[in-house]
Amino acid sequence: MFLAGATAAAAEAPRISGLQLGLNAGLTRLVIEASGPLAADLQTSAEPALLTLTFPPGVTAQPLPGTAGSGLIERAGPLSEAGGRVTLPLILAAPALVERAFQLPAQGRHAPHRLVIDFRPADSAAFRMAFAAPVHLPLEQSADVVPPLPASRDNRRLIVLDPGHGGQDPGAISASGRYEKDVTLAVARAVAVRLEQTGRYRVLLTRNGDRFVRLPQRVALARQKEADLFLSIHADSLASDGLTRGASVYTRAEHATDLEAEALALRENKADLLADSAPAEELDDVVSILLDLASRDTPRLSGRFAGLLTASLGQATPLRRNAVRAANFLVLSAPDVPSVLLELGYLSNLKDEALLFSDQGRRELAEAVVAAIDRFFGVEAQPAR
Repeated sequence: MFLAGATAAAAEAPRISGLQLGLNAGLTRLVIEASGPLAADLQTSAEPALLTLTFPPGVTAQPLPGTAGSGLIERAGPLSEAGGRVTLPLILAAPALVERAFQLPAQGRHAPHRLVIDFRPADSAAFRMAFAAPVHLPLEQSADVVPPLPASRDNRRLIVLDPGHGGQDPGAISASGRYEKDVTLAVARAVAVRLEQTGRYRVLLTRNGDRFVRLPQRVALARQKEADLFLSIHADSLASDGLTRGASVYTRAEHATDLEAEALALRENKADLLADSAPAEELDDVVSILLDLASRDTPRLSGRFAGLLTASLGQATPLRRNAVRAANFLVLSAPDVPSVLLELGYLSNLKDEALLFSDQGRRELAEAVVAAIDRFFGVEAQPAR
């Protein structure tokens, strides 16, 4: 059912005037109409089938009855007001997560503003984790978005781990002469073991030995296998600086966040110069990837995972200042696979080197990575079997 009412003056707090509930592209969509832009907190209570939208003080509402059920929501409303706050209860037919929530501005002088919330199915563990604290809507940073489930019969997510460098490309070299290509492979293997132990993931490594793999081949593998997440693993080194240390996480952007990120991307992108000229079909594939960059919601999901990974890594290793960064990394160019590059630390720093080349250090890093992946896919962490 759809209910509309008069709009409020621009200077007044928004007044809710209509509710609509329906289906949109397989998602359950709730639309809330008001006289101005709306924000809200979405939270659960002791009743597992109940979510409540709470609007900021000052927001008012017309007397609106509840709406008939649709999709994941058995009933929305009725709106109520208590303690100066308007609330909207949502009775769920099954556990659900917010896929996206956004504002639609008024399209005409007398048209309403809209807060649009799309819900997707989830298991009970994901539901509890997502709503452990109130979710602030709209999702400007998409902090509670979970990627769609895979369509294959095997519902386990496919994680592609990409140990940087390899073969004739050693990557960064530590002060003691140890190679980046070795530590990236060791960490990737540790993460793969821990992921497989959970029973929730399938894992594929772009290389499982000391061999050179071109950047387009790494990207193409993730795309061909329809990976749910691509994690490229690296370590850095500063020849004239033995003090800088700490992990950082990168997403792809045409313009780097800072000069250091831009320089790192240039170094990593030059890895392909160690091989012969790329075949024409590989170059064509790269062009296709670049043209398709905006085809899906990949940048948003990549940014979300970068934030989760950084927060989790902070429990296992020091982080660089402004640890989430962006630059134009070719290895992160898949348009349909959320992709992040992890810099584990600096081999030019003795403490980082000792951490990365120790079994315990790699185990702790692997646990942190897996915890972030669990949070990204909305599942509850479980101990190794």
